[in-house]
Amino acid sequence: MNKTIIINISGVIFHIEEDAYETLKNYMNEIKLHFASFKDNFEIVTDIENRIAEMFSELLAKETKQVIVQTDVNSVISKMGTPSDFGDESTEDFSQPEAFQPDEIKRKLFRDTDDRVLGGVCSGIGHYFEIDSVWLRVTFAVLFFVFGTGLFAYILLWIIMPKTESRTDRMEMKGEKINLQSFQKNVEEELNAVANNISKAHQYAKPGLGRFGAFIRDLIDGLGKFLAGTGKLILKIIGFFIITIVGVFLISSFVLLLIFLGYAGSTEVSAIYPLNALSESLRPTVFIAAFLVILIPLLGIILLLLKVLFKRNTLSKSVSFSLMMTWIVALGVGIFCIAKNATDFKEEASFSETIELKNNKTQTYYLQLGEDRTTEENFIGDDGRNKIITITGNDRDFDSPNSVFFDLNLIESGVLGLTKTYTARGENISEALFNAKQIDYYYSQKDSVLNFDKESGLKDNSLWRNQEVKIKLNIPVGSEIYIQKKFAWRFLNDEMYDCLKDNEYNEEYIKVTATKEGFSCKKTIDAIERQKEYNTENGITDEIKETILF
Repeated sequence: MNKTIIINISGVIFHIEEDAYETLKNYMNEIKLHFASFKDNFEIVTDIENRIAEMFSELLAKETKQVIVQTDVNSVISKMGTPSDFGDESTEDFSQPEAFQPDEIKRKLFRDTDDRVLGGVCSGIGHYFEIDSVWLRVTFAVLFFVFGTGLFAYILLWIIMPKTESRTDRMEMKGEKINLQSFQKNVEEELNAVANNISKAHQYAKPGLGRFGAFIRDLIDGLGKFLAGTGKLILKIIGFFIITIVGVFLISSFVLLLIFLGYAGSTEVSAIYPLNALSESLRPTVFIAAFLVILIPLLGIILLLLKVLFKRNTLSKSVSFSLMMTWIVALGVGIFCIAKNATDFKEEASFSETIELKNNKTQTYYLQLGEDRTTEENFIGDDGRNKIITITGNDRDFDSPNSVFFDLNLIESGVLGLTKTYTARGENISEALFNAKQIDYYYSQKDSVLNFDKESGLKDNSLWRNQEVKIKLNIPVGSEIYIQKKFAWRFLNDEMYDCLKDNEYNEEYIKVTATKEGFSCKKTIDAIERQKEYNTENGITDEIKETILF
């Protein structure tokens, strides 16, 4: 049983045995003493500690243990090397023991911030693939003129690639082994590079930093000259077109406001969705509030463009503040009115009615969508007599969102029947029930043909309150139903999908039989093929049925 202590290396907590700790402590003291004469010795020691922490973490993870022992410390020291391995420090080309000769190190992809024109992307990629960064820069420059792909790729790599933060990152980027010899060699190369750069300051700094700085200055100067001349004229032309478009929109909005205010209570306008969702008393207020909420920002855009492009200050601070307060008030009033109108959707109510339909001896029926309706009206002719005329056509607008649901219901005995359920919402149950009674839904029967409208409507001057119609057709067992394909697509798509051909929305009929097990129809050839493919892919050997039940 050995005593363990807790240590912190580069912000990482490790549990280490006491004898291993003493060895590690002596090793780090030797390193600090060795690099004490270097100018940036603190950074060097920090980088070495970071590397040691990484190596300990890898050892613990690999061996799935929690405590560092003496053999772990010895292993790390053997890989990193010791200060005594350097021999005579005055020797420029020191040799390393065979055990410490650099191995083939896997390079890591970083942005080289020491050798960069913009972000160091090209130099980082060059180090990773051992390619001269000049050729990479030329490649990106050429790709820039291919629909801007070079710029896009460069920015993307700039975002993805991490930059070198430490000496360890730079060494990993270049594929150098991370040990003491490499650290010292790297430091000496940096010192030599700095001395060389200082001696060639006028020749080196200008082509490097100066080149990029000059490019930015030239770019800004060029943009400034462009904006001061031709660019300014182009901006004014663009601004003029924007002002014209916004102005036309403002005038159109004002005209529409007058129209809505003039016809707010008329039957024609009140039947249009979403106006028929608003209570009649709230409509003028909502119209004005909506107009101001749209008008003031557009007016602000026009005035801002006039000020920027033509240097004309058209409004004082007091007027600007008044417009802002007006917009806030209009927005608040609009939100209040909409919230008040939303209370009319608080409760839900419904009622149903059941109707017996005419049966026939063959128990064969045809279901189809009703397109035309027939109504009869009285009028007085030129001779003064009352006459009855028949009007055929779809005489009601269906602008409001409406939901009509249709269901086939199998009954074992009895007669053909129909159950209609009307549902709506209101501020309370009684109002919801009243709104449900405002639904208009048409159906008709002529002999064995049943026509059902695909949509419902509202009676004159009725408000839209999420009205719904649910139709349930009660069909006795043994009946045969011929369902129009476009009727099936509209109401029974989910149930009869395998009996319908894609994009076949026509007047033809599909035969459906009412059996004790349910309604049955014949699958299409496409549906059978789809089932065969599915069974083959999933290894299903069941027999494929040619009919479906629903």
